Amino acid sequence: MEGGTAINYEIRYMLILLAAIVNQNPVQKLRRAVSWETILKLSDFHNITNIIYLGSMGVEKEISEDCKLQFYQGYKRELLLRESYHKAEEVILWQLEQHRIDALLLTSAEAAELYDKPEMAYTEQIEFLVGKKHLPQIHRFMRDMDYEQQEDRLVKGTVYVRVPGIRIVFYETVPIENNIVKRYFSGPVRKYRRVADHKFIYTLSREEEYLYRVGRLVESYATGMLKIREVLDFWQFQRLLAETFCRDVPAEYVAKAGWEEFIRQIGVLATLWFEEGARQEYGLALELEEYIIVRGKNNKQLDKALLPNERARLDFYWRDREGEWAARKREWLFPPKNYMFQFFPILGKYPFLLVFCWLVRDFRFMKTMCVNRCRKIWLAVRVRLLDAKERFRERLKKDEEKGTEDTIQNINDKET
Repeated sequence: MEGGTAINYEIRYMLILLAAIVNQNPVQKLRRAVSWETILKLSDFHNITNIIYLGSMGVEKEISEDCKLQFYQGYKRELLLRESYHKAEEVILWQLEQHRIDALLLTSAEAAELYDKPEMAYTEQIEFLVGKKHLPQIHRFMRDMDYEQQEDRLVKGTVYVRVPGIRIVFYETVPIENNIVKRYFSGPVRKYRRVADHKFIYTLSREEEYLYRVGRLVESYATGMLKIREVLDFWQFQRLLAETFCRDVPAEYVAKAGWEEFIRQIGVLATLWFEEGARQEYGLALELEEYIIVRGKNNKQLDKALLPNERARLDFYWRDREGEWAARKREWLFPPKNYMFQFFPILGKYPFLLVFCWLVRDFRFMKTMCVNRCRKIWLAVRVRLLDAKERFRERLKKDEEKGTEDTIQNINDKET
């Protein structure tokens, strides 16, 4: 594997192992000693521990017993989680059917279809698109199934988690910020293809799934959380399922959204990582590789080249805002003029408007925070109203049953 970026030997060897297992090739022997502890941490972050474990079995003599045990535990955890996700999905689909809630299954526990060996697949979460009015009902039955609501600043939906690590997300709108693609997915859930043997569960077509996967890749890139697993899953999807659908429609929307170069470079990078003997121009792909490996390092030139239409939005994602808020609160609220000029070019001609631009920028952030807070409060209120309504119904039912029993008893007393 060639490449000019300053990426250490552990990462290179991890990618070599990954490509060998995915392509069912013999594992390449080590040229020199590597830190398997580092590879373990990297593979865990990039959600590929189960595949790297399979690859490490061919060179297990080089690994310490402790590290070998941790790899096995990670592999076993993924196997158990895969089974848990399948069961959780079945139960949630049943609940949605019982409550007559129209729901679009955006991502499911069936990721195993992308791999020759199901144990190489990874399920990060199960995602549903539902109507806003159904969120209180969903919250009630998720709570009754021992799911806990979790805060996640990077997720625009409602997140529920449960032991042993199951993560379910319900969205009101498709979690893709580009307006062109968002409009493509807008409209009622019922417009999608209904899942067999279900009345209220819908699924994406292959064309829609392709566009959705592209959109999620863009969102992961924008938030600095694009991982090797996502690139691998997308490469597998294209490689195995490209012939099963027409790509003209999603390609049209990708072009309108300005994502063509981004997808092309993702493909070049996947070729570099997972295919043998391929030779291409790797310039931008190598910068993208470094961006992924160093976890979202700021690269404005790369942003401009890959996603020219998303540059303004990229800045408004909160990349590591907790540390910035604690250490540089004032600078964050009132950035210097040369920084603000990137988003308010009018400052070049009228620099005295800096204070006004500060207010506009901060208002956008505060508005987003307030809207999210109000949504959570309103959801809690609606859930409590539903609980009260349910208790009232149960009480009425008991009163009716008691009244019926009293009537029967009175009749029996008269007959006696």
